[in-house]
Amino acid sequence: MKIKRSLIAVGVTFAAFALAACGGTSDPLGEASPSQPSEPSSVATAPIVVGSADFTESKILAEIYSQALKAKGVESSTKLGIGSREIYIKALQDQSISAVPEYTGNLLVNFDPNATATTADEVEEALPSALPSDLKILKPSAAVNQDVYVVTKDFSAQHGITSLEDLKKIASTSTLGGPPELEKRRYGPPGLEEIYGAKFKAFVPYPKYPPKISDLDNNKIQVATFFTTDAVIADKGYVQLEDPQSMILPQNVVPLVRSDVANNATAVAALDAVQAALTTVELMQLDKKVDSEHQDPEQVAAEWLKSKSLA
Repeated sequence: MKIKRSLIAVGVTFAAFALAACGGTSDPLGEASPSQPSEPSSVATAPIVVGSADFTESKILAEIYSQALKAKGVESSTKLGIGSREIYIKALQDQSISAVPEYTGNLLVNFDPNATATTADEVEEALPSALPSDLKILKPSAAVNQDVYVVTKDFSAQHGITSLEDLKKIASTSTLGGPPELEKRRYGPPGLEEIYGAKFKAFVPYPKYPPKISDLDNNKIQVATFFTTDAVIADKGYVQLEDPQSMILPQNVVPLVRSDVANNATAVAALDAVQAALTTVELMQLDKKVDSEHQDPEQVAAEWLKSKSLA
């Protein structure tokens, strides 16, 4: 037994010497040596999964983010069409996804319903402290996509509706249409009633655009919400209603990421470069390629990245 123990001790000593001779700085489990603390890794040790909400622009942006990461050597994939903010925030926090394209104003009121910020700068300044400690935002883009209320040209002319302030004249006899989650959002029916005194007769949820567009055109609903980058607004000639009380906060595109992604220098640099290149006009063009021209979001993203020399 003494001989066996001696042989084991010699073997351990020799293995340790061999590791040192090879310049090893990690233990067999891959943990950093206490004598040489590791710096934040430039490339994530785990793949980055970029999620998206279930609408066109979010899917395109998720593809852009993921492909930009891959171009810089970061392993990445996408999980598209997850659902509303309530769902993909949970996916971030349970680590099902690592990042998601977001919009500054709506993200702020999601975590701080009593936020008083109104300008883009105020929103950006307030966001970091409003987020849970495990979530971070990267650099907001100049590209903006706002929620917006619209009516048809005929309805606007007939009732004199050009602003959210005008809705109180017709709300009690009219129906509002929008995505299901709008019904309880601060900038949805609750805000319209509280801020503008407009309480609608009914709210109809539309998970997808085509039925909502058809019903608005056919006067089955009188007011609907879209995004300002949606091509359908210009194509149909809808009247965008002004928001003089700033009920809808500025919505700059921003990556929302887990802390481990925020600590990944290569990933952050790749996403910052995308953010710097994005413009509102280009968002509209990208959305139109998918919605109107029926192109694939993955291919649209790839072409845009190539045009910007980001992939």
